[in-house]
Parts: sequence; structure tokens; C-alpha cells
Amino acid sequence: MKYSRPIKAILEREIARLEGRNYDGPTRVIGEIGRLHSAVQSLEGVALNRNPADNDALHMKKTHDAGVKLQKAVEATRQRANDILNGHTARLSETLLERAGLKPPESLPDIMRQSEFRAVVRSMDAEDRREVMRVAVKEKKSEILSAFFNADPLVTGMDPKFMREMRTSYEHAVAPDVVGELETLIETDSALNAVARSAEKVAKDSQDERAVEAFIRAQEAAEQANQSFSSAIQE
Repeated sequence: MKYSRPIKAILEREIARLEGRNYDGPTRVIGEIGRLHSAVQSLEGVALNRNPADNDALHMKKTHDAGVKLQKAVEATRQRANDILNGHTARLSETLLERAGLKPPESLPDIMRQSEFRAVVRSMDAEDRREVMRVAVKEKKSEILSAFFNADPLVTGMDPKFMREMRTSYEHAVAPDVVGELETLIETDSALNAVARSAEKVAKDSQDERAVEAFIRAQEAAEQANQSFSSAIQE
């Protein structure tokens, strides 16, 4: 179908990308993509399978009502997806901090020690400061890294872009599974947003008589072309 086929392609791509990965959050988001795919298919069914007893006005009303229902489904899906994204992002971020040993210090002695780390490194030249971070990442010295990752760049004397790169490298090294699930969750949520935008357009078009007529004509033309092609092959 014109509308549901692209959504199905996204759904299948996301399912394939998650194969072999036991990621609860992304799996639930993919479930929401599946819900929208089914809802769009349902609307297409209403638009294309007209009851012979219905006049034009009644058929248009049924299609319009299906569009309103789809719009509500999109809104509900967005809310559920946001809840999934927020809940799992918070859980995974907390797990990542614990696994990486990057939680901010709480005791005064720890706070003072990290301040001393920064003071010593800040007194070095730029390349030596960078080398300290590279070694700390390589050797997984979480206390030193915490001192810099949890402080403002003005206090550390470090380039923010370089620090982001170091943190990314370190997190991938110490918790690749957690980072992988976080990245997959964000990517899957992006796919769902694309599907939701497409479904919203379908809902809007279904409430426009000219758009519905154009959709039906296009589908009928596609079916006729397919039948002609099949007949030509069989001859």
C-alpha cells in the first residue's frame, strides 16, 4: 500500500537491527512502530474497501473517522514512546555511571582529592594534559577521569570536544553493552518519530476528500498495472 509500505520497511529494518540483542527499551519502541503500521493499514483498508451500499458521502465519512482514529493513535504512541525513552534512558545512564565509576564525589575528602588532580594537570602544557587523559582512559583510572568529566572545562583547562571524545572512548571500553543499548534506543526512537510523522500525514490526508480520491486512483492504477504485468508473463 502507498502509505503502509514505507512504514513496513522501517519496521523490518529496525527488527533486523535488533536481532540477537536483548534490549528491552528498543524492543518496546519497535512494538510502537508496529502499532502504527497496523493502524495505517487499517485506514487504508477503510479507504480502499468501500462498501457497495455506501454512497460517496458515507464512504468519505468512514475514511474521515478512520483518520481521526489514526491521529489519536499517533498521539498515544508518541506519549508511550516518550515514557519508554525517558525511563530507559534514565536507567541506562545511571547504570553507565556506576559501571564507569564516574559518579560525582560526595565526601569532602574525595571532592578535595579530585580538585587536587585538576590543579596538578592544569599546571601542565596543553599536550601533556591531553596525554594524562589518554593514559587515564587507556588504564581505566576512573577517579582521575571523574575529576575531569564532572567538572566545567574552565576548571579543567581541557578542550570540551577532546573531553567528549575521551569520555565516549572510555564508556565504550568499560560498558559497551550499556552504551550499545543507549545508542540503539535513540536510533529506534528516531525511526519511530519518522513513522509517526508519516502516520500523521496519512491521518491528515484521510480527512481531505481530494487526497483520498487521489490515493484510491493511484492504488487502482497500481493494481491494474500489476495485473497487466502478471498477464503478460503468463502469456
